[in-house]
Amino acid sequence: MLAIVVISIFFLGVVSTFWIILSSYRFTELLESYLDKSKFVASNRKVLFHAGLVGLLIRNCAMALMFLIPRICEKRGLIEKDELLNLPIHLKRKLLVPWMISGFTLFAASIYRFFVL
Repeated sequence: MLAIVVISIFFLGVVSTFWIILSSYRFTELLESYLDKSKFVASNRKVLFHAGLVGLLIRNCAMALMFLIPRICEKRGLIEKDELLNLPIHLKRKLLVPWMISGFTLFAASIYRFFVL
């Protein structure tokens, strides 16, 4: 039974990693086009544009972080007040769900590591 839990956590981690890579490759530019007034997105695009897939992953992660802590980004002037509301809900889900699943997998693996082993 314990082996099934370990294998499923590992499998979920691998699947979420590939899902993040695929969604970063397919949706980063589309998401950035909706957030074109953001200083944060513009500066990340300018710096990381030529970094390839790693740059896409970093830019995608930065946008996901913007959605997770919008008030802090607004206070610091990184995004406009209602700019995140312009993004369609299906794109928000495509951005956030892979990162949430990856975070859940990391949490489950750490719980297993510290409390079961």
